[in-house]
Amino acid sequence: MTAGAESFKVAKGSSFLFEDRRPDEIFTREDISEEQQMFARVAEEFMQKEVLPRAEQIYSKDWPVTRELLLKASELDLLRIDIPEQYGGLGLDKVSSAYVGEQIAVMPSFGASLGAHTTIGTLPIVYFGTPEQRAKYLPKLATGEWIAAYCLTEPGSGSDALAAKAKATLSPDGRHYILKGQKMWITNGGFADVFIVFAKVDGDKFTSFIVERGPGVVSGNEEKKLGLDGSSTTALMLEDARVPVENVLGEVGKGHVVAFNILNLGRLKLGSRNIGGAKFTLNNAISYAKERHQFGRAIANFGLIKRKLAEMAIRCYVGDALVWRTLGMIDCALENVDAHDPMQALKAIEQYAVECSIIKVWTSEALSYVVDETVQVYGGYGYSKDYPAERAYRDARITRIYEGTNEINRIIIPTRLLKGPAKDNLPDMEELINDIMDRTEIDSSDESLLYARRVLANVKETARLALAAVWQNYGEKSSEEQEALALVADIVSEAFAVESTLLRTEKLLANRGERDNKIPIDMTRVYTSDAADRVALNARNLTAALQKPKNLGAAFERLAVQRPINTIVTRRRIADAITEAGRYLW
Repeated sequence: MTAGAESFKVAKGSSFLFEDRRPDEIFTREDISEEQQMFARVAEEFMQKEVLPRAEQIYSKDWPVTRELLLKASELDLLRIDIPEQYGGLGLDKVSSAYVGEQIAVMPSFGASLGAHTTIGTLPIVYFGTPEQRAKYLPKLATGEWIAAYCLTEPGSGSDALAAKAKATLSPDGRHYILKGQKMWITNGGFADVFIVFAKVDGDKFTSFIVERGPGVVSGNEEKKLGLDGSSTTALMLEDARVPVENVLGEVGKGHVVAFNILNLGRLKLGSRNIGGAKFTLNNAISYAKERHQFGRAIANFGLIKRKLAEMAIRCYVGDALVWRTLGMIDCALENVDAHDPMQALKAIEQYAVECSIIKVWTSEALSYVVDETVQVYGGYGYSKDYPAERAYRDARITRIYEGTNEINRIIIPTRLLKGPAKDNLPDMEELINDIMDRTEIDSSDESLLYARRVLANVKETARLALAAVWQNYGEKSSEEQEALALVADIVSEAFAVESTLLRTEKLLANRGERDNKIPIDMTRVYTSDAADRVALNARNLTAALQKPKNLGAAFERLAVQRPINTIVTRRRIADAITEAGRYLW
């Protein structure tokens, strides 16, 4: 756990929408301890000295090289961070694990291989394995002797995982399950030794199994992919694979509990990798913009290039605020459970499913923005394989698809809120709307964060009102109204993003003063202003789709009113700061 983490307030999952926080109550990137930074430096040095020099072999799909590098990663303790000490691991906090994930993002293909092994491949056994299963598998996964993979998707079932057709039939002697079926898009599929496989017992009991490579377990050909072409992705054929009954992971018929909780953890870990990749790509864009000259000067001096660089920096700053705040909340929650009871730990993590889904959607789309604009900064060279922008663009595209598509996660966000904390905290619609209509408008815009905090209050109110309106109109059938739910999800996500960013900046000001944090203030003000406009647009579209209450639109409009700020000048200051430094600074 982080040094002094006990001083941070334990916040329940989704409470951000119904409670206010002080800056000193949240964890930010600036709170990462020296010990945690040490692990990140080890990972960074490993990637620079061991992995990147062998990029050509990795991209040529030389899997023995990838396995060799995974073994070296283990020697540096990079595979054992999340594994309990009694099983050969380090049993460290989620912040340390995510910080390592940020560093491996410098090469997304190898990062995918390592990340799939340590997260969705290993964590099912950490959290759902019996003592015997954990003792058998975790030590070898910790050393890299065995590499793990996760097998959920099938040719006919992607987002609808429970529609899987893979079958598990108990053998006549009751000692094995016979698995038949096919899995798709398996990261590490070409060389993994252990697979977390989901199949239906007796045709209907969705169940998780630990499957070792052996007779009846056959990897397909390597997929010809748009990106991540230095990672192994194959189908997995199960041809009467005999799996001992003791290799059932969790309970028969409860495979969905394993699948969805592990994907939740995967979304959390993906956030730091996404933002790590965005920063790396932004730094490339900054360097190129300073070197490339047109009309007698560096393109970094042109206004529209400054706008791009500034917005990329803003997305990195906000993404960090989201990711590290959530990681801090989870680590604080884990402080209050028995470290030797994995199910307690999992339950503590599960309550942050909404935040994890927000992180997955927000950071993947932020990364997509950064890599796209980096191609634009490079111009024609961005389209060339000889320059780094092209590969970053291709590698980033998958992040909006795996670990649950962004569409699925946009449904998860409001659905889970309406089934949990929001249902218990939904306001009285008529009373709330009357209260909103009686309020005075936000009086002015200024250069401080006071105005941003007032805007935040209105964004959060809009989110609560949107949830209540959807529930009033659709009730238990809300889950069928995907377009409306997506609008609400984006409003809720902006509320979390704005608050996380504002709290991070306020904490910086409290600790270091305004003089040294003028650019974070600028980034916070620009993001808050733009986010409020996006929220207003989504609220208007939601209003048009709903029948009641009749004054909903007027209330949304009252909450949407804000004074414009000069984002042109503000973005120029941000761009000038990172261009002068030659890199992203925060």
